[in-house]
Amino acid sequence: MQNIALITAALRGGGAERCAADLSVIFTQRGFHVFIFTDLSLNVEYDYAGILIDYRFDLPATFRQKIDELKQLKDRYNIDIAVSFLQWPNYLNILSKGEEKVILTTHSVNSEYAKHEKSIIWSGETFSSLYQYADFITFPSDFCRKDWLDHYGDKNGITRTVYNPVHMMQVRTHDDKKNILLAIGRMQGIKRQWHLIKAFKLVKDMCPDSKMIILGDGELRPRLKAIIDQLGLSDDIEMPGNVKNVQDYLAEAKVLAMTSRCEAMPCSVLEALSAGVPVVSCDSPGGIREELGISYEQKDITTPLIGECGIITPYINENDMEEISREEEILAGEIVHLFRNDELRNKLAAAAVKRARLFSYDVVGGVWVKDIFNSNQGRKNAQDDFEKTIEERINSYQNTVAREKMQMYISYYSLLEKWMILHEKGRSIKNYFISHKIERIIIYGMGKMAKHLIEDIRKSNINIVCAIDRKVTDNYCNFPLITLEERIPDADCIVITPVHEFEIIKQKLGERTLVPLISLSDIIEECSMQK
Repeated sequence: MQNIALITAALRGGGAERCAADLSVIFTQRGFHVFIFTDLSLNVEYDYAGILIDYRFDLPATFRQKIDELKQLKDRYNIDIAVSFLQWPNYLNILSKGEEKVILTTHSVNSEYAKHEKSIIWSGETFSSLYQYADFITFPSDFCRKDWLDHYGDKNGITRTVYNPVHMMQVRTHDDKKNILLAIGRMQGIKRQWHLIKAFKLVKDMCPDSKMIILGDGELRPRLKAIIDQLGLSDDIEMPGNVKNVQDYLAEAKVLAMTSRCEAMPCSVLEALSAGVPVVSCDSPGGIREELGISYEQKDITTPLIGECGIITPYINENDMEEISREEEILAGEIVHLFRNDELRNKLAAAAVKRARLFSYDVVGGVWVKDIFNSNQGRKNAQDDFEKTIEERINSYQNTVAREKMQMYISYYSLLEKWMILHEKGRSIKNYFISHKIERIIIYGMGKMAKHLIEDIRKSNINIVCAIDRKVTDNYCNFPLITLEERIPDADCIVITPVHEFEIIKQKLGERTLVPLISLSDIIEECSMQK
């Protein structure tokens, strides 16, 4: 039987990592020898099968060394098939390709993310050139695959839609359910639970006995709690956090709702369907229509569409937190529709259970083995061309890193020059925070610029709530240090010290917190202009 390597950054956190864990179980049950190449310094939270092999994606090593290390692991464990999850593992997987079959799995609407992710691993050239040398590229929905074909192409017929497997929820069904609305998902910007909270305000007005439960946790919890309190819903909305007994909540819920900005193929929807819980979701880009049995023929809808096992409503654009938009009103109306119409809800619920079987372990496992593992469809590489492409990509990556370092040095030189002039005039950047009535700050990036910032505001009333960095290594600070994976607390602002990456960091943090983001460079610039 063949040896399979599953290459994933972690076995916790997101849907792609969970898919990797689920597939390890599916492949092991079918007799494959599974090896999971992952970072063993991180806690393993998902159930898995197979042997864990330590491969750390962020250890200090050259790019070529990381590729060589992955090649050596593939050789050592006689890997026949290497399946990777998400872009950084995908990138290393294809660049380390030897005789093994290489399968790249994507778990997003790639063009949407590529708009904001400016790194080389998200570039159109990477997708339309390098990735075409893989044996297969899989997508969790037809929507995601079509998005790829429209933007990056498929020169060799290697793209496939392979649904994520669903954890079938065995729940006790009963006819006396109360009006309980359930939401499941990380409390991060992309999930946009604030729209659902605003819509629930209207649901509560129409159905006074209704309750909402939001499962999950994340950086936006404090802000979501503040919105709940502001709308007077603190007695009506529960937020238990991350729970293991999701099936118990699904057993009591009448409806699951979503308001995400983008969803490739949300696992929470599949779980709800398997439990016979109909879904109401705004029409997010991604696979939500496929899950609910709704065609893509009607685009940019302005009225709801009812599918086999759920309802989609018009996409919700960002709006004023103080006002409820028309799209939020429509969402609320459809939730109430299912609360009150038992006949329709029961019809959708019965269809939901049947549809969920399309995503069962047996069905998804069969697709992998029959259409992917046993297929010879993959590209017959012209080895010289492939090796040339690999060398070009490695050099391009290393040159890009070198160029970014140069940009960093230039940015920091300019920053320190203005900062020094400010000090020569006997002034401090703490005046910026005082003039803007900022008392509680978070520092992003604990490099040298952060240390200068800390020193400059010392002996002031400015409180550093915490600092955010990729690795928590400093122990001398008298404030908490957290990683990007942890919840971001509330504060008056986040000061971004890697000023050369401000726009990229702003985009990433903007999807995880509502705390205002300020560049250290802008702070010094404003202080320099003050008289």
